[in-house]
Amino acid sequence: MLRIGVCDNVKACVEEVAAGIEGWALIRNMNVQIMKFGSGEEILFDLENAGDFAAVFMDIELSGINGLETAARIRKQNRLVSIVFVSGQKRYFNQMFEIFPFQYIEKPAKKPKVYEVLDHILEEQRFLYESFSFRYNRKTFNICLGEVLYFVSDKRRIRVFMEDGREYVFYEKLDVLEKTLSAYNNRFLRIHKSYLVNNGQIEQSYAKSVTMRNGHELPISRERKWVIE
Repeated sequence: MLRIGVCDNVKACVEEVAAGIEGWALIRNMNVQIMKFGSGEEILFDLENAGDFAAVFMDIELSGINGLETAARIRKQNRLVSIVFVSGQKRYFNQMFEIFPFQYIEKPAKKPKVYEVLDHILEEQRFLYESFSFRYNRKTFNICLGEVLYFVSDKRRIRVFMEDGREYVFYEKLDVLEKTLSAYNNRFLRIHKSYLVNNGQIEQSYAKSVTMRNGHELPISRERKWVIE
């Protein structure tokens, strides 16, 4: 299910966007939960108490906290949320780019445009929330591949390093894992016989190493140098 927030201080605008989302969900046979809000404060309160949104459709000119500030706070809590600004004020474009990535719908929100944006979000969500499962000590773990920094082979085990500092362990050969992950949308690069890294989590690449977003520097073997060139 996709949990989608719609925020505008004009009720008719909220209903207009919500109707577009409902129509799209019906056509695409998608299960969605639409939450309607009249202010930035309301949607932030719901976020705190009910959990993350997959997407938020947000007007910019709101009473109280404006849409740009509200979207920034939402993004700070969940970097994977899809932000869609719904506005008739293109003069805010430069400020919108601070909430990158984002999408934009010009008011009034026509259904074909809402459908187009939601189709894009669906593809985006399939990539961002792509998951991978494994078993260890008789327990099944399910992790988000986009949040994986890298896998490292440690004797007969695979160690998993996540962007939030969590670590996991399971039994598998790195060759087998590499082949398995090749079928996923998230791209993992074999930079060394012991390291399989998330291409989207590389902060900087050098001739003989890569630096990941958590600051870890990992070696690139001579025969694997071509992988990141």
